[in-house]
Amino acid sequence: MKKILLPIALLLIIYGCRPEPSDGRVDQVTDIPNAYSIEDFKKLGLKIGEKYDNKDLPNSLSVYWGFWKDDDADEGSARFQSLGGSVGGMRDFEIRFYSSHDDAVNYGSSYAENATGSDAVLTKKESLWAEGIKNRRTSGGPDGSPLPKYGGYVIYGNFILLCEGVSLDQSLQTCSNLIRNLDQ
Repeated sequence: MKKILLPIALLLIIYGCRPEPSDGRVDQVTDIPNAYSIEDFKKLGLKIGEKYDNKDLPNSLSVYWGFWKDDDADEGSARFQSLGGSVGGMRDFEIRFYSSHDDAVNYGSSYAENATGSDAVLTKKESLWAEGIKNRRTSGGPDGSPLPKYGGYVIYGNFILLCEGVSLDQSLQTCSNLIRNLDQ
């Protein structure tokens, strides 16, 4: 019995002490006490393309669409694939600010889901919030139809970040790259 337990105990110790594998990604929903504003993103070099009228986006404080140079980006973005060439690491983001994390989750989640992913609603008529919809799509469908630019989103503290990517996985990496810089 001791001959069996000793190897098992050693394996548990060895594997139990190994650090968790980390790909540097934030969780899709992260509740932290920090309250961010657009000024925090501007300090990172985010270029504001447009400030949206957010009156029809429940409980939101402000919404921006902009670009950020992601030095860690791969070239598999939606825009890269639709243009067929390098875009120099520039990534599109839509940032929706709320007064609290709870407000972002409770009032913004369904709107973020509606605007992202492979089944994103890309028409004004059917979208839950149509403001800025032209910036949430990219060309490249087989029949020339628009494709979603944002494969996913992150709720981090008091904001929702819609991130460029052809998949949820790629979008979460893009979101994480920006957020890692935000928290340095």
